[in-house]
Amino acid sequence: MKAEHAVIGRIAQGDRDAFRELYDRYYKAVYLYAYRLLGEEAEDVANEVMMEIWKGAKRFKGRSQVSTWIFGIAANKVRKKLKKGFRSVGEEGLEEVVNGGTPPDEVSHRLQLKEKFKEALERLSPEHREVLHLAYYEDLSVKEISEIVGCPLNTVKTRMFYARQRLRAILEQMGVGREAICR
Repeated sequence: MKAEHAVIGRIAQGDRDAFRELYDRYYKAVYLYAYRLLGEEAEDVANEVMMEIWKGAKRFKGRSQVSTWIFGIAANKVRKKLKKGFRSVGEEGLEEVVNGGTPPDEVSHRLQLKEKFKEALERLSPEHREVLHLAYYEDLSVKEISEIVGCPLNTVKTRMFYARQRLRAILEQMGVGREAICR
């Protein structure tokens, strides 16, 4: 991770190649994070985050991982948009299924699950969707999520617990049991 800290240092010095390197590494992840919470406003948010990194690299103190700092910026921008009334959208949830050796009925089953999963995620609060996304899609630790969303570690753990519990209940209401997901 020291290499990423060095990249931020180079960006703070105005190194465009370093910025391009960081942009290539993080833009898509930031965009997907914002898209899953905001929808069409995601591109604006991702661009704003990248601009903030370019302008604010000097403010990075190195006390956290670069990814935590970047997603913290993204989380703040997403929250501001949500407060302004932008409607959040669902998560893409399950991976794309088109796989050469998969039987057609299995593909159909997975596509149906994907749609139900997306619908279930849309029914979660933005706070619950956010912690699930950061944990499962960005593979961040609870500590990192805590830093990003700006709340205590135990609050993140509680949100994770209730988000999974609520998601499970919603899926069961929709007729999707554990056996269908694990199939």
